[in-house]
Amino acid sequence: MLKTPKSPEKKLEYIVKRAWEDVEYPHLQPYVAKLKYEDRKCTLEMCLTAQEADIYQNARAEYEKSLQTSSDLRMIQHLKSQRFICLHDHFTEQIRKYDSFRHDDPYALDQTIEYCQVQIQYAPVAKRAFENDPFHPHMPEHIGYQNLIQILQEKGKTGEALYLAKLAWEEGWKGDWADLMKRLGKSAP
Repeated sequence: MLKTPKSPEKKLEYIVKRAWEDVEYPHLQPYVAKLKYEDRKCTLEMCLTAQEADIYQNARAEYEKSLQTSSDLRMIQHLKSQRFICLHDHFTEQIRKYDSFRHDDPYALDQTIEYCQVQIQYAPVAKRAFENDPFHPHMPEHIGYQNLIQILQEKGKTGEALYLAKLAWEEGWKGDWADLMKRLGKSAP
């Protein structure tokens, strides 16, 4: 079961462990960088693939450029938030890509689950970024929660699915979580 704590009320530390992170042979490790996030409520450390590091670096460069060239404070705040939203969006893209053929390919199912778990573990940072972005007045849907809950239901793991639905609801992600929790509660052992 994925161990994801509730949204923190006091400063908590999140260390996201990913597949292949602890292999014996470093040349097999697909990670090239480590993202470190810290605010007054939480810290998060997470290894990034080359593609993820590039996505983050491009968003960061765009934000730093805006500090020099823009006087629009809302745009600067938006680009500051985008440094972290871009990874949330990337995980969404990967989930959708692999989920589209997970029923036919076991590797695609594994990748779907991996990206769902990573996006869920990254949720504390994404949530803060969305809340601070002046161009996102509401929290969006969280595809990682939605898809992993669906996969768990298909595997008969209703209790775990209910746990994740409750977390998504507590964190404030868009969705009909109350109805889903009610339905899952009726079918949970």
